Amino acid sequence: MNKLKLTSSQLPMYTMTLPISGIVAKYRPFVVKEEKILLVAAQSGDMNQIVDAMRNIISACTDGLLDTKKMCTADAEYAFLQIRMKSVGEDVKPQITCSKCKEKTSIKINLQNVKVKQVEKEVVDSNIKITDSLSIVLKYPSMHDVDYSKTEIEAIFSVAKDCIESVIMNDEVYTKNDIDPKELSDFVDNLLPEQFEQIMKYVKTTPELYYQFAYTCPSCKEKVEVEVKTVADFFQ
Repeated sequence: MNKLKLTSSQLPMYTMTLPISGIVAKYRPFVVKEEKILLVAAQSGDMNQIVDAMRNIISACTDGLLDTKKMCTADAEYAFLQIRMKSVGEDVKPQITCSKCKEKTSIKINLQNVKVKQVEKEVVDSNIKITDSLSIVLKYPSMHDVDYSKTEIEAIFSVAKDCIESVIMNDEVYTKNDIDPKELSDFVDNLLPEQFEQIMKYVKTTPELYYQFAYTCPSCKEKVEVEVKTVADFFQ
């Protein structure tokens, strides 16, 4: 008996435009084996595992054309939402914790209402002068740049380092790949506080997902306003 062979070529294809970079990409829905990985990650409650599953799904469903290491987090999260909507539907019911009584409630959210917005802060130059002969060029953080197992302080310094895209020294440009990771870490550690603050000012202008809503908590009956700014919050 011949074995039945089914291939992913039978899956429908869609097109999306990433809101920050403007990249146009074709994508397919995720399949059951990929959904299983996402569900296991969500059940674990481990943010690093959840983000890793999302990154793998984005790569698989775009046939590797979207590299999450080269995308800002907002673009990557937007891409994941588009894939998720075409795969299992537009509605999710995350567990929202009441800010008043701390009780959790499942709230239905339509993912089509989730937007990506530029943070409304002053324009910050991505090129930061350190000395007369040395400057650094920054990029927005990617999904790979945040380790949720680190403390808040450790995460801040790690993101600052990971957002350095290149170093310009005496008019010579060195990309991050040209620089030893320890040397880069030492460089960040030895910046003056005002220089480090310039990096953080840029990081704080990073575009982000945004969804705002209000609900009445069934436990304490208080009206609660909620802001969601990361895609992982929709899958609690």
